[in-house]
Amino acid sequence: MRNSFKLKLLAAAILMASGVSNAAPTVMGNWGIHDDPVEHASVLLGSGAGSFDHIFTFNLPNRNDVVSIAVTNDFGKFNINGAALQLWKETSVDGNYTNDTSVGSFAFDSSSVGMDFGKLGPGNYYYEVTGAVLGSKGGSYTLDSYISPVPEPETYAMLLAGLGMIGFSLRRRRAV
Repeated sequence: MRNSFKLKLLAAAILMASGVSNAAPTVMGNWGIHDDPVEHASVLLGSGAGSFDHIFTFNLPNRNDVVSIAVTNDFGKFNINGAALQLWKETSVDGNYTNDTSVGSFAFDSSSVGMDFGKLGPGNYYYEVTGAVLGSKGGSYTLDSYISPVPEPETYAMLLAGLGMIGFSLRRRRAV
């Protein structure tokens, strides 16, 4: 009888845990078109927050280099454990944040951690930040996203053509 009760309790705990892990993420920010050099988010969570799954959406209209930096602001009785950031490319804009393509991820803590995701093409993207609040007063984290435009191949061609013309004119001057 006691074993049966323990099994039922274990089954209920597993169902509750799986329900939490499959819960829909919370959209914390829609940055719209990410054309500013930096987007910033600071999130403060209360002591009873437990596990969290936050989404920050943005759109890249052009090809850009994307660099992200994240840090938990652990001090005193503030603490977040198991914090991770993942960048996704939305393959279908359905708002469900499922079946999308992962661009990359990293874990972070109270030491600032960053990652260069490289050159990304135009499209809809989002950061997913997960972790668990363990601090008796709560926890907080900060996320920064930096972009810089990637020159088009035509830009490099014009640069090379310009350097070639400068070299030609210098050689011509020496010949005269």
